[in-house]
Amino acid sequence: MGVNPAVKGTLVTFLVGITELNIDTVEIVGIKKVKSSPSYPDVIPKQMVVKAEKRNVESREVDFLVKFCPPEIVIVEASIDLENILDEHVFDIKRSLIVECRAILREYHCDPFFDEEYSVYCVSDYHGDPEDIISEYKESIAGLLKTERIPLDEEEINATLKFNLKYSKDDITIVEWDGAFVFDPRGEFASNIELFEIANLQLLKLRILEHELEERLEKAARLLQKDTLKKKPWLNSRKIRHSLREIIRIRTESIQEFAATERHINLIGDWYSARLFGLMAKKFHLEAWKANINKTLDALEDIYSMIAENFSMSFSAAMDIVMTLGWFILLVGYFLLFFLEVLQKR
Repeated sequence: MGVNPAVKGTLVTFLVGITELNIDTVEIVGIKKVKSSPSYPDVIPKQMVVKAEKRNVESREVDFLVKFCPPEIVIVEASIDLENILDEHVFDIKRSLIVECRAILREYHCDPFFDEEYSVYCVSDYHGDPEDIISEYKESIAGLLKTERIPLDEEEINATLKFNLKYSKDDITIVEWDGAFVFDPRGEFASNIELFEIANLQLLKLRILEHELEERLEKAARLLQKDTLKKKPWLNSRKIRHSLREIIRIRTESIQEFAATERHINLIGDWYSARLFGLMAKKFHLEAWKANINKTLDALEDIYSMIAENFSMSFSAAMDIVMTLGWFILLVGYFLLFFLEVLQKR
């Protein structure tokens, strides 16, 4: 990134985390949607304010907002006004904001291994078509979106900037995996930021579910070992039944959640909110995540079916041995009784 003329803007960086705490909230956040969109209750999760405060970061005053989405989602949002949002120093500011947001997540006992970070570059101080600004500063904009300091290739820049959505003649939103640029002369950024947070929330849930399924695959692999099946067969039988129930539960909940998301998107149709969320879902590869999770669930069901079959065979063999041993003991007992009768008669 080179030196750019000043482009004023606001940097909004947020982290989405998972907590097990029961968090007290102040109020429900109602996002006013300026862009035309239908009323769709329960489609977008309600965000409730937990805390708002100011902190000094990089010798600058930053606004922090902590929000809660029941039952377990915490969102920490940091925003700072910048005289030049295209300045190279913005990389360092963003990194410092992420560090501070992550520290706040720890205050709410969020899982340190699972969170999603995202940055939104909001620009409103301009006139005319924002594509003129983008064309002039496309190298810097693409670099910020990809968090990449080195000069990018022209094809990479164009590929980055093509993921955009326009609503009116004088606004545009560019979406990337790591961040988004939102140009709106009216300064109406809240509804877009809310959708970015929901998309990151969906991605985080999919990541956590995939991790849980990978752990279950490892457990299944251990159960397949012959020595494990021979030890404590009754206990292993309970483990197998419990694991199968858990897999069925996870698959059922996943199908319900995936179907609900699709239903909600269909409900709001071609409206701006749905199209922007669809753009985010495509950039985050949410469908690929879902497909991979379904494949893992299929593999788990197959593995536990093999385990159940293996265990059944092992258990049947063990029962045959027990029954044979029982008959042997019974025969020995009969011989002893016969021998005692003979002795008594003498």
